[in-house]
Amino acid sequence: MLDHQRGQPGTGQQLTKFACLDCRSVFKRAVTDVGKRNVPRPIEVRRCPACGCDMYLMSSDFRAPRKQDAKAWAVVAALTRAGLPYFRFHEALPLSVLGHPARRPKGVLGITSTVGRWPETLAEAEEFIARYRHQAMPFVRVEE
Repeated sequence: MLDHQRGQPGTGQQLTKFACLDCRSVFKRAVTDVGKRNVPRPIEVRRCPACGCDMYLMSSDFRAPRKQDAKAWAVVAALTRAGLPYFRFHEALPLSVLGHPARRPKGVLGITSTVGRWPETLAEAEEFIARYRHQAMPFVRVEE
């Protein structure tokens, strides 16, 4: 495979979204190590081909706001720089949500729930970051 084809459609590599928080652009690039999908992984940071600033690995669930929507991009930037770039993650729930211990399924030692709605305002994002900071993923710089 030629270097100029690396990470391009049709080359057999899985492409993943990367977002540049400075020029508000989204690009698809091949990631270094796909691994298991449901396991947390470091957030790859690469150089944006449009402006030269940092662009960050995002979840496939990420939907970029319009470029003109500065408030929405401020929320995206706050979450991403805090290590929470729209990947699905779970929070532990108390076993009491299953009801009385005699009615619980046998062998259940814990229960989790997927974190639902992502913040839409900067104030909501700050609360979200404070609540889920312990699940933030580390950053790793990748040179192409």
